[in-house]
Amino acid sequence: SYKLASKAISRLQSLPSRNMSLLCDVLVKEVSELTGYDRVMVYKFHEDEHGEVISEYRTPDLEPYLGLHYPATDIPQASRFLFLKNRVRMICDCLAAPVKVIQDKKLAQPLSLGGSILRAPHGCHA
Repeated sequence: SYKLASKAISRLQSLPSRNMSLLCDVLVKEVSELTGYDRVMVYKFHEDEHGEVISEYRTPDLEPYLGLHYPATDIPQASRFLFLKNRVRMICDCLAAPVKVIQDKKLAQPLSLGGSILRAPHGCHA
């Protein structure tokens, strides 16, 4: 609801500036509470293009990913470009079977989900 989101934003705005680690830790907790997701992570791309989970909030039954590093080859360049363009990704159920998106034949332009936030995980991560 608006009230819950407003309170979460106020808590984030009240944090001391220049403390990225604290901001990320509070952010993942707030997002988890707002969405009910089992796991919320902040993922950082390093200059050599490898990735790292720098903050995580998860239910106790899940294996932690915090601090894990992934090689640059784990995320294709096209996906990396989309992450930079659209920095938030949501996967509601990582075990759900992906479904095809079928475009209405009446549409003149091809359908693009490049800006979509709600996504299925890539096959190698499912």
